[in-house]
Amino acid sequence: MDRNTVIGMVLIGILLVLFSMYNMREAEKRQKLLREQQAADSLNNLPTTEPDVAFLDTPAQPSVPVNGVGAVTALPDSAAALEKQKQDFGPFYRAANGFEQADTLENDQLRIVFTNKGARVKSVEVKHYMTHDSLPLILFDGDEHLSNLQFFINNNRVIHTRDLFFQPIHEKDALVFRLEAEEGRYLEQRYAFNPQKKYVVDYTVRMVGFDRIIPPNAKYLNLHIKRTIRQLEKSRDSENRYTSVFYKYKDDDVSSLSASGNTEESLSTSFTWVSFKQQFFNHTVIFPEGFSKGTLRSETISNAPAAPVNGHLKTMEASMVLPFHGNAEQAYAMSYYFGPNHYQTLKKLNIDLEEIVMVTGFMSWVSVITKWIIIPVFNFLERYISNYGVIIFILTLLIKIVLYPLSYKSFKSMAMMKVLQPELNALREKYKDDQQKFATEQWKLFQSTGVSPLGGCIPQLLQLPILIAMYYFFPTSIELRQEKFLWANDLSTYDSILNLPFTIPFYGDHVSLFTLLMTITSIIYAVTQPQMNTGQPGMKYIPYIFPIMLLGIFNSMPAALTYYYFLTNLLSYLQQWATKKFLINEEELHRKMQENKKKPIKKSKWQMRLEELARQQREMQNQKQKQKRK
Repeated sequence: MDRNTVIGMVLIGILLVLFSMYNMREAEKRQKLLREQQAADSLNNLPTTEPDVAFLDTPAQPSVPVNGVGAVTALPDSAAALEKQKQDFGPFYRAANGFEQADTLENDQLRIVFTNKGARVKSVEVKHYMTHDSLPLILFDGDEHLSNLQFFINNNRVIHTRDLFFQPIHEKDALVFRLEAEEGRYLEQRYAFNPQKKYVVDYTVRMVGFDRIIPPNAKYLNLHIKRTIRQLEKSRDSENRYTSVFYKYKDDDVSSLSASGNTEESLSTSFTWVSFKQQFFNHTVIFPEGFSKGTLRSETISNAPAAPVNGHLKTMEASMVLPFHGNAEQAYAMSYYFGPNHYQTLKKLNIDLEEIVMVTGFMSWVSVITKWIIIPVFNFLERYISNYGVIIFILTLLIKIVLYPLSYKSFKSMAMMKVLQPELNALREKYKDDQQKFATEQWKLFQSTGVSPLGGCIPQLLQLPILIAMYYFFPTSIELRQEKFLWANDLSTYDSILNLPFTIPFYGDHVSLFTLLMTITSIIYAVTQPQMNTGQPGMKYIPYIFPIMLLGIFNSMPAALTYYYFLTNLLSYLQQWATKKFLINEEELHRKMQENKKKPIKKSKWQMRLEELARQQREMQNQKQKQKRK
């Protein structure tokens, strides 16, 4: 292996290690920020002119259980209390008292439970999927999902629908909740499954007569949603890494909050959806017309024993502004998506929601490879093969075949460097006291023989985007979730063959066999590479140290990813062996390189400029040496 190849591999390794350390450091900072913010005041401070983009507080309305079935708000016990209730709730004061009851909508994909208190979704079960411990997959339940419509009425009073009891109306294919006011005015929230779109619930808010309820200067309503994200997968750290709030500006790209630590962002222009995205599932609120503005927030829940809620990852909040035009009747046609992060399913919605399974941030350029190469090939193979371990093998084989021209150039370049090594060693010995002269003569030797010192490194670097794309593709592919292969019970998480009673720093508390195989084949591949004498003894150990460094990083990675890298190493070794045995003749290479020496060297302007600079440096060095002697 030549020096430039080694340097390239070292730089790649340093990049991966620094990236991992940066993520860990940022997570620690944000954990500290979370603890400092726990004592902060509520963010639900409202102005007197329009609803602010404030977050949803926990409902404070008192209630008492009724026969263990539902809840009823305590009734006012005097005329003064009734008058106070009228002042607080205005034309909706009658709805401040009532019984909480549940209603259900169900189809082949979802089972959704609603509550009439606040007319909100209370529970969602995604059918045909299970949690990592084989329980029904409940996306959220109870107070894990809180939603609230907030608007002003006269005298700057604020109405929160979370505090009011709606009247349920059962239609043939829908569930309607009505909040009656005085004189025929009312607010309706309607839920119905979309017959054309899987996992989508149409959600319509309709207001009748609100031009006489909402003051003329209050031109907005707020829709608040607060989610507590429950852990659904085996690896808490891995699921946390891919859990974040995504959003899409109207007629613009998809963006997201940071998945690590605590983050908050204000959206000052119109946006069409907000998605509470987990590793393999998401809950998205969609408004094609566009929310006017909003504020998003995500906070990580500590994994310590004193954590407020065990089994939860994060709390996420979205406060979204709906414009009110002062009409006698106004409706907002929205929808919810409750379901898997399946690329093709999300793509059929035609709202760019499939982008949440792509890479964002400074590595987002690899999404092009994932979107246009990896996913189409992967989906094609799915049609004919049911075993995902076999699919990954075929996908890896196809990639190695397509990239073989680059691999061949790399193998050939390394063979040429190996043949040239004796001459390089002779030059190094001859000019051991003059490194600049050695560098010049070495460059002349490369030119005369037609050898490119970067010929072995550049083809490998050109293959790097595929490796990075796979690094992000496998951990978020729901197709691999709970799919078994060999000893791995779930290709979407690590394949533990031994759980340790302790935790090894930078390694973990388990042993992943595919990661061990990946490391072993990496070392074997490094051993079989031709080693170039660089004059720096420590450099020769880098190819063996690098795989050991990756052992700790990849031990908790999905089995599909480490299995892919293991196959890549194995196939690379086989390709190299076959190429050297059947396609590359080192004696023939040496003969051609010697013939090249007899040909005149055509120097480019860039080469001539480099030689001139080297000559000037030598002259300056000689002048300095002469001055020292004087």
